[in-house]
Amino acid sequence: MAYAWSRTRMGGWAVAQSPILGTTITIKRLKVRGYVSLTDYYKR
Repeated sequence: MAYAWSRTRMGGWAVAQSPILGTTITIKRLKVRGYVSLTDYYKR
């Protein structure tokens, strides 16, 4: 299913709202990889 969404011709906004993206790229996974959330950055 992730492959199908990656090959779509829809725009980036539509893909960003897709259910597959919401389940694979989570805030927790981003934090583990070292990304800082914008709200945490703003609060600093």
